[in-house]
Amino acid sequence: MNTPSLQEFEKSNSRVEISSKEDSTLASKDNEVDIALKFLNHKNATGCVLEDDEELNSEKNTNFYGSSILPPKLLRKIDACVLTFLCFTYLLMFLDKALLNYAASMGIKKRLKGNEFSNLGTIFSAAYIFMEPIVTFLIQKYPLSKVMGSFITCWGIALACHSACKSCASLMIVRTLLGVFESSSVVGCIAISGMYYTKSEQCARIGFWATQAGTGYIVGGLISFGFLHYHGKDFSSWQIMFLVVGLFTVLFGLVTLAFLPDNVTNAWFLSEGEKILVVRHIRDNQTGLENKKFKWSHIKELFLHDKLTWPMLAITGCSQMSTGAIGTFSVTITQTFGFDAYTTSLLQLPIGAITAIIIIITTQMMARWGKITLVTISMYIPTIIGCIVMLSLPLSHKIGNLFALYLLYSGSCVITNIYLWNSLNTSGYCKRIFRNAATMVIYNLACILAPQTFRETYYPRYVPSKITILVTQCICIPLQLYVGYVCLAQNRKRDKEQEGKNPDRYEFFDVTDIQNRSFRYIF
Repeated sequence: MNTPSLQEFEKSNSRVEISSKEDSTLASKDNEVDIALKFLNHKNATGCVLEDDEELNSEKNTNFYGSSILPPKLLRKIDACVLTFLCFTYLLMFLDKALLNYAASMGIKKRLKGNEFSNLGTIFSAAYIFMEPIVTFLIQKYPLSKVMGSFITCWGIALACHSACKSCASLMIVRTLLGVFESSSVVGCIAISGMYYTKSEQCARIGFWATQAGTGYIVGGLISFGFLHYHGKDFSSWQIMFLVVGLFTVLFGLVTLAFLPDNVTNAWFLSEGEKILVVRHIRDNQTGLENKKFKWSHIKELFLHDKLTWPMLAITGCSQMSTGAIGTFSVTITQTFGFDAYTTSLLQLPIGAITAIIIIITTQMMARWGKITLVTISMYIPTIIGCIVMLSLPLSHKIGNLFALYLLYSGSCVITNIYLWNSLNTSGYCKRIFRNAATMVIYNLACILAPQTFRETYYPRYVPSKITILVTQCICIPLQLYVGYVCLAQNRKRDKEQEGKNPDRYEFFDVTDIQNRSFRYIF
């Protein structure tokens, strides 16, 4: 394969500025283009050029997705600053949300009765759903770093306040606040990933930070096991656990406020030449960088005209019923197999390793070869098998039931693939972040419904709960095939439209994937 030099790469990228003059009608229709186009035009006007750096001027290859590859030194610098932040954010988000699960074996249920423990999981997700459209609007409208930093700090405070709770009512209040403030996490992380990385790079990097869900299981299991040995009079072990993790989250939120840049154009860790190179690098995504203008046309297209929106939301809801169930009740289910509190906490550690391995393997496969549809379908199969085994075996078969429970986490990990699909296959900044918001609304709706299938009357086998997970995972397979078919059909249609033509490119005009006929879907 011929590899273009940096000078050739810059020349090909100059089409962005040319296109902005030739198609000003399209740009003026929305009254505001992407911030990346403004940045590049400003640098062109001021005569800014790339630095004379040997590694910056090295030759580039292209990957499976047709994107250029950044110099390794620059990519490592971005990873060190951006990927580290994303990993810590997702780790704390997952850990902070999952602490209620671990508290189940640490005595929190002594303050609760009936279905109140299930209701604590439900109220968190309900608050998340309520706040998600609002926080998405705030991220779209205001500096991303300030919104993320403020919300992380506030959710840390809400988490620490769990330690002062002595009744179900007080726990309901702090769980509501935690859901409100954690609503910023996933939407913000996906938005940041799209600002610095191309499609194949996003597959790998989203895989890395989503893997922190597995790390969260391990850290949470170790923390809960450690605090189980605390036997104070004034505070319970679960209260101390919430206080310590909450204060650490507050500290991270303050660091985010101080150091997280809003986007590539004002990233403190990049030189001016590196900023230009990164902005031109991500143009291959054809999804843009950022645009602070709210566009109703994007919202209407997303929910009224996009054939893929509702099937993808249906996949999200069905696949994440498993997450809603085991995310709150994995400790409770494990205890029904006959394990004590200490052993149950330690048995959560393999869950973290399993989750991390599944996410890393599948995302790296998609980064290298694509094939999102086939990879995702393969992830539903172990969950289906796990449900069948748990329904078939009596609870006295500890090891068989435990391994079957572990299999359920394969389907739960599909949410990472959905994050990727949204990021790779949605163009138009406003449309993209609201697609992510809609995904998180449905995700949390599943997290509301799933715990409610674990009623006290179903204890200890929870048969209706396991049947629910089995049915919803089976539904996902034909839905996933349908989405892959629609993407393939759309790509073939656009290939036919542009056959023999020089396709127009609107990377930084903030147009949607439906408007930009040069856009191709990854499936």
